[in-house]
Amino acid sequence: MDVILELGGNIARMDTALQQCKKCPSAKLIVSSEGSPDAVMQKVNDAQVSWDRVLLDFNAWDTVTNFTKTVGLVRSFQPHSVYVVTDEFHMKRAMAIARAVYFLHGIRLVPVPHPSEKKNESRKLVRQDRFRAWLWRLTGYLKYWSDVLEQRWRGLVRDQQVAESRMYPVTEQRAPV
Repeated sequence: MDVILELGGNIARMDTALQQCKKCPSAKLIVSSEGSPDAVMQKVNDAQVSWDRVLLDFNAWDTVTNFTKTVGLVRSFQPHSVYVVTDEFHMKRAMAIARAVYFLHGIRLVPVPHPSEKKNESRKLVRQDRFRAWLWRLTGYLKYWSDVLEQRWRGLVRDQQVAESRMYPVTEQRAPV
């Protein structure tokens, strides 16, 4: 079995994630903090992907936590490969984080870029998040900006509540560290 990990932030990425579902018919799809659960599940329905393949996870508030908050769930499926779906311009940073988080886990990381007009993120941001991911991997300490967490957490809690009220397939929400 494989896992497709769609990083939230742009609902259009779901189209690419769902295309990957068609290419990997036994893969699970983990949607990490995408936003409106209704919009996500409508796209799942439109693509005719079975809900039993999909899990919505509302525990991440930035790109580093897209990986650190889902790694246990991903590993529970014992995947051979994890397909990372994010915008093309965001892929370098996402894969730098993924390599740190999954280092020595024996899981192949496969970038699946969603087309974007923007081409690059700042090198500083890539270095910063690579450092944060390695720090977490080596020490268990998650360095983050509390203002970013505060800004995003209420929305994540609200989205989790909406998803649960609609009986969408969701992971357990955990309080941030």
